[in-house]
Amino acid sequence: MPEQVIKYYTDQANQDPQFSKSIVLTGGEIMSAYKFGPKDYVPNIMKHIMDKNIGLDIKTNGAWVRTNLREQIIDDFTDMAQKYQKWVSLFQISLSMDKYHPNALENNIQIIRELAKSKNDRIMLHISGFNDQIDVMNDFEEKLKQDKELKVEFLQMLSTNSAPIPVIVINDGAVILQTSTNAQLFNGGRAANLTNAKKIEYPQFSFANSDGCLLMAFDTMGNVTLGENSGRKIHARWRDKQGNPRPLKDIRRDLVKNAQYEEIRQILIDTKNSFLR
Repeated sequence: MPEQVIKYYTDQANQDPQFSKSIVLTGGEIMSAYKFGPKDYVPNIMKHIMDKNIGLDIKTNGAWVRTNLREQIIDDFTDMAQKYQKWVSLFQISLSMDKYHPNALENNIQIIRELAKSKNDRIMLHISGFNDQIDVMNDFEEKLKQDKELKVEFLQMLSTNSAPIPVIVINDGAVILQTSTNAQLFNGGRAANLTNAKKIEYPQFSFANSDGCLLMAFDTMGNVTLGENSGRKIHARWRDKQGNPRPLKDIRRDLVKNAQYEEIRQILIDTKNSFLR
């Protein structure tokens, strides 16, 4: 997506009192911009978001570790963490650990090793996998403990509601790592073409039957999808007929309207199926 479009919607969202103050940069692989686009694309977007005290989560598969882009990307990550040290809890890097990303385990350990060398007080990392990958995550944690370049401690932090959160503290807090394996594949959204994706019973739209909180996922094709992976695609267009960005309030209105329509349609389908049974 063009840098100015992302900045435009960041600014529009920031003016909405209901905005959760949280933005995720995902893909595809956003770090491909370092090879195929301007080198300052990602840093410029990161800076624009964090200058406004908005939480930022960057999702990456880490494939760039094995390229000559590694040094610059790591430098940009650490520079950002140092500059926004007072807001460090707002900046998180999410690394994928699933079987759809070759060499993910080795790549992620290398990223952690590089970030742990930095002079930051802490960089927040999140490593995620699917719920059938407990063995992979256990292997990952074991390799971390065996790495002679890393000092690894398994501790717990308290969440805002005082619930304990298991974390892995690397090199006295240079990197704070949280892991999770509760993601599930389903036959919808980006997971539709994965061989072991299971069809979910109901599409994920009923929570948006009023103008409440919406997770909006913008893509490069000009669509905004309700949720990152809604089981039945509910979307609106962020581009108008001239190719310009539409106002965020209009996109929000269209998503709610489309969700209401889908909910009614699902009720009719369920009623028909019940009658046939």
